[in-house]
Amino acid sequence: MEEKQVIENIIRNIAQSFTGEQSTRDWTAETIWFDASPYACVGAKKASKVFDDAFGSLASCNVTILDMRTRINGNAALVCSVQKWETTMKDGSVNPAFMMRQTNHLEKVNGTWKVLHEHTSAAAGWDGTIDE
Repeated sequence: MEEKQVIENIIRNIAQSFTGEQSTRDWTAETIWFDASPYACVGAKKASKVFDDAFGSLASCNVTILDMRTRINGNAALVCSVQKWETTMKDGSVNPAFMMRQTNHLEKVNGTWKVLHEHTSAAAGWDGTIDE
């Protein structure tokens, strides 16, 4: 499988995850995460609990990647994506859809691509268009 495809599959798997373990499967103990909420941490273990707590209040979280741009330079990669999130609470109430931006820095460690940094930010009122 081509490197770009492997890397983008990692990002797609993160977007489709619904547990902390799934969300951090390709992270390391040193991965730095800047969440959209006012929170940041180091390491998959701490982030996994935050993801589980957030997913715990939801019945569903459907993420559509509207745009993904990947740049690879040797053993380093940068992936920037625009995502539309649609969530439903456990009580059945449906939240308004919202746009998110996610940036991931990956490095190839011992032959395997790992996420070393993830930064997610909310983009209220934005339609996801990238001005080119």
